[in-house]
Amino acid sequence: MAFSEELKAFQDTHPFSTASVDGIEVNYLLCGNESSKITLVYLVGGTGFSVVWFNHLKQMEKDYRILTFDYPVQINDMEQLADFVIRFVEQMRIKNPLFIGASLGGFLAQLIMRKYPNDDAAYGLYSTSALSASAVKDLIKQYKSYGVMLALMKIVPYSWIRKILINVSKKMVGVENEAEQDRKYMEDFFEWVYQNYTKEFDIHMTTLMVSIAKIKPITEQDYKKADKNVLLVLPTDDKAFSEAAKNELISHLPNAMVTMVTGGHTATLYKVGTYAEGTRKFIEERISV
Repeated sequence: MAFSEELKAFQDTHPFSTASVDGIEVNYLLCGNESSKITLVYLVGGTGFSVVWFNHLKQMEKDYRILTFDYPVQINDMEQLADFVIRFVEQMRIKNPLFIGASLGGFLAQLIMRKYPNDDAAYGLYSTSALSASAVKDLIKQYKSYGVMLALMKIVPYSWIRKILINVSKKMVGVENEAEQDRKYMEDFFEWVYQNYTKEFDIHMTTLMVSIAKIKPITEQDYKKADKNVLLVLPTDDKAFSEAAKNELISHLPNAMVTMVTGGHTATLYKVGTYAEGTRKFIEERISV
């Protein structure tokens, strides 16, 4: 079944709600097992559409409470977004959150790790890289094209550059390197994403990407704060980040549970079972409530 068809079936049974946090409206989904003592807080990557987590939610909602949400368009800075997420989670009265972030969401989870005021949280970092000083320097070089695209979006009719943006996005995450069946699934995924993008929303997400250059790097002491409460699920052939940045994440979190996934950056979307299995193992072995 195509990505868009699977997604439609999920949306029919999982309607989103809205809440106001400090006067900012957030579109969110709260579902799953209400008796669970753990809430999985899914932080979406660079698409910005939290509903793309749906296959992960389907795998986990029987046993765990789940929260996911779109990043408000009013917030275009990653540090500010991390602060907003913490306030939102507190407003929802969520205890024992497991913040699970993929790609850009993995960056966000690391910023939350540094800022989160309580010690009841755990973190799952999927298909992402470190945010140390050297890793951020690498990311600034890699993401230089996003600054160019942001400038173009502000002066060129959006309909003119939509196709370019799709191709740039696919190139950035290495879709062409995936197996044929997985590549077709991801082609449908990107078509759905850009059919639903507006110029305003695309500028919002691209600005978040560009803001990575301004973040305060995560220090070794910040990483030590999380210690054993971290799960890393990382693809073996992730072209979205440098190998050095990925390895640095592993080295800065020596007590993390690590699961390697055969595939590229987008394996998060088509190898859901492996990510879910690794997450269940982490919860069972590392989280006590």
